[in-house]
Amino acid sequence: SRTLGTRLAVSDDGRAFGSVTVGGCADGRALQAAARVLATGAVERLTLPLSEDDALALGLGCAGDVDLFVERVTLDAGDIAARVLDEAVAASARGEPTMLVTALHEPRGRLLVRADGTTIGGTGDAARDAAAASMALEAMRGDGEVGGLREDAGGAWFVERITPVRTLLIVGATEIAAALCTLAAPLGWHVVLLDPRDEVLAQPRFAAAAERVPCIPGEVVTRRMQAADGPAVVVVAHDYRVELPVLRAALAGGAAYVGMLGSRKRGAAMRTMLADDGLRAEDVARLRTPIGLAIGAQGPAEIAVSILAELIATWRGAAPAP
Repeated sequence: SRTLGTRLAVSDDGRAFGSVTVGGCADGRALQAAARVLATGAVERLTLPLSEDDALALGLGCAGDVDLFVERVTLDAGDIAARVLDEAVAASARGEPTMLVTALHEPRGRLLVRADGTTIGGTGDAARDAAAASMALEAMRGDGEVGGLREDAGGAWFVERITPVRTLLIVGATEIAAALCTLAAPLGWHVVLLDPRDEVLAQPRFAAAAERVPCIPGEVVTRRMQAADGPAVVVVAHDYRVELPVLRAALAGGAAYVGMLGSRKRGAAMRTMLADDGLRAEDVARLRTPIGLAIGAQGPAEIAVSILAELIATWRGAAPAP
């Protein structure tokens, strides 16, 4: 019901952030375990069985188990876990992919492993830390499952990829852009709104955007496409002079998602112009226009929902071809 590495954080005053399962059916038992660990400091590994009733409530076909690793993390200067987790969050915000490796055995510890092989944290055993870092790099660079439980001569480890924060570039400060900014904010994406008009960008309806950049959009998109984890690009400007250079840069730069608001006729005309401009046929074919999943959306808010749904489907590998 949730992916490997899902977290439930519990503070010492009882506040909880996140959940173990989508329906929350195991969260009560997880909270009880967290309270014990907060009180004692002892690490716990436990399995919470999901009954048939729990599975039915979640819409699952059958019951199963949830495996939990519960530990206390403090903000003390000597607690390496807090430092490692802070750096994992910071790397994600920078768009830097990393691997987090947690020792499930004594001596306990965590390592954050970067793509260049450098690490933060550890267990205090240099040889075992080096083996864990090598394991993480192999998972990061491999073609198979990235994370999960791994075992070697040193014991058991949990390896997980810390995915960079998704960046969404929206071109054109329009009513649909305002709805996109508002609806994308709870998803945790970094939303950047690009438009040449300073006075329009300053309007309160765009306040949910993480960045509002007055600019020539094509130039900014060209620069942003140089990032290691390229952004998605949504064009709602409805102006050929703005759209053409943006789409050229985004498609040539390999953006995973490039969408443009417009009719099929307008989309066909744009594809012709991009091809005439020298863009490769395979790049032109990745342009999504009309934009969004075909859900019969009407009005700015519904159109924004259809666009975000298509974006999620693309990032999860479930979207239909353009």
